Amino acid sequence: MEKKEFVMALDAGTGAARCFLIALDGNVSYEAYEEWQYEYPPEAQPGGAQFDPQQFWGIFARLIQRALKENNITAEQIVGASSTSQREGIVLLDSSGRELYAGPNIDMRAPANFPQIAQVYGEEIYQVSGHWPFPMFAPYRLLWFREHRPDIYQKIDCMLMLNDWVLYRLSGEKVSEPSNATETLLYDIKHHRWADHLIRHLELPEHIFPPVMPSGTQIGVVTRSASAETGLLPGTPVISGGADTQCALLGTGSINQGQVSTVIGTFAPSQMVLDEPLIDPFYRSWSGCHVVPEKWVVESTAMEAGQSFRWVRDVFYAGGDTKKYSLMDLEASNSPIGSRGVMAFIGPRVPDYRCLKFDVRGGFFFNLPPAPGSYSRADFARAVLESIAYGIRANVERLQRITGVKVKTLSICGGISKSIAFRGILANVMNITVRIPQYKEGSALGAALCAAVGCKRVSNYGEAVEQLVRWEVEVEPSADRVEAYEALYRQWLSFLPVVHGTIGLGEIV
Repeated sequence: MEKKEFVMALDAGTGAARCFLIALDGNVSYEAYEEWQYEYPPEAQPGGAQFDPQQFWGIFARLIQRALKENNITAEQIVGASSTSQREGIVLLDSSGRELYAGPNIDMRAPANFPQIAQVYGEEIYQVSGHWPFPMFAPYRLLWFREHRPDIYQKIDCMLMLNDWVLYRLSGEKVSEPSNATETLLYDIKHHRWADHLIRHLELPEHIFPPVMPSGTQIGVVTRSASAETGLLPGTPVISGGADTQCALLGTGSINQGQVSTVIGTFAPSQMVLDEPLIDPFYRSWSGCHVVPEKWVVESTAMEAGQSFRWVRDVFYAGGDTKKYSLMDLEASNSPIGSRGVMAFIGPRVPDYRCLKFDVRGGFFFNLPPAPGSYSRADFARAVLESIAYGIRANVERLQRITGVKVKTLSICGGISKSIAFRGILANVMNITVRIPQYKEGSALGAALCAAVGCKRVSNYGEAVEQLVRWEVEVEPSADRVEAYEALYRQWLSFLPVVHGTIGLGEIV
C-alpha cells in the first residue's frame, strides 16, 4: 500500500510548542506537544521576559522526532514544512546567525521615554501598520536594548519574528512574511514593504529587517544540520507560514471577504477577512495582512478568555488538572441560562487599543444573587463561559460597525471550542450559526495549509481549504434561548465601563 504524504507545521505558542502533521488527503493528523517556560531577567524588569533559543529549538527537534516515531511516519513522507507562532515575539541575530536575544509576546521591556513613541508617532504608525504603539511590539524592545544593553544592540544584524526564526533554524534562511511582520509596527500593510520612514523616525538600523515573501512561498530546504537534529530529510521544502491568528483563519476556512473566525485560547481575537486594507479612523481595531496573499484582516479581541476559564478551574476545581475542563463543561451544561444570576466580569471585554491592559485580576465582580448558597461552582463555570460569549459578540459587533459587513456565520477554534456547553451558549448569544472544525488547533492547521500550497501539492488556498479543513459540527441558535440571552447580554454590557473601565457603551452597542 502506498504511504500517505504529510505536511508539517511547527507552532510556537505562548505556552507551548507543537509539531502538527496532516496527511494531504485530510483524513489523518497527528501532533506532539510540550509546554515551555520563560526567563524573567532582573535587569529587564518590570515586564521583561525572554527564552533560551537553544532550549526552545531543542524542544521542537524533540517534538519532530517524537511525532514521526510514535506515528510510524518516515521522513520521506514529509513533503513540506512550515510554521506559525504567537504574534509580536522576536529573535535578534548577529552577523554569524547566532541568537543574541529571543523574546515572547509577553516581553514588555521598554525604554525610559516609551510614552513619547505613541505621543509623537502613534498616528503615523497606526495609519501605516494598522496597530497603535504599545510596549509588547518590537521597536520598544529594540530601543530598550539600545538604552540598556548597547553591547547586544550594536551586534544586531537581523530581526526575525518567531515563526520566521523557526524556519531559519530549519533552513538557514532569514526571511519574513507579511502577517507577522505587521506585528512589528514597522510594516506597511497597504504596500507590502517595510516602512523605512518609520524605521528612520525611530532611529533603528534599517539593515536588520529581512526580505519579506508571501506566506506559502518556499524559502529554502531543510539543511543537513537541521536534519541531524530533527530526523527530517535534508532537502525537504521549507515554506513561509504566518502569525497564529491569521493561520487560524486559514485553518477554519476564512479566506474570503466578510468571513470571520475567533480563536478562543488564552485570548479570544476575532478577525474578519477583507479584500482591501482598512484602517479604522476611531482606533477601535487592529488591521493587518492575512496569510492569504492580497487579503487583509481587521481584528478586535475579547481579551483574556481562556485565562478567565482557567482561573475558575484553579479556584473552584482544586488541582488545576487540564482534565478538570471536561468536568467543568459538564457541570456548566447543567446550570441554567444566566447561571442563576451569577454574572462574570473577569477577563472578556472590549479593548481600547490605545490603552491596552492585560490581566485577570483580583477584585473581579460577580453580580451574585442576594441569597448565598443558591448557586454552585457549576454556575460560576457557566457564568465565565457566558461572559466569553458576550465578549466575542461585542467585539464581532464592533467589526461589523467598522466594516459595514454583517456577520452571518462564525467559525471558532482553540481550546474552548471543545466545550459543548460553550458552543451552544455562543450560538444563542450571537444568534448566528457557529462552525467548529474537526481540527481545533487552527493555527497549526493553517500553517500546514501554507506548507501544502508552497510544496505545490495544492494549487491555491481555496483548494487547500477544500482538501484539508474538516468540520465537526455546526451549531444553530434556538429562538427562545436567543431571546433570553439578548437581555442578559445587554445587562453584561451595561456593567463593562464600571468593572473594566473600558470605552463607553455608545461605542459598543
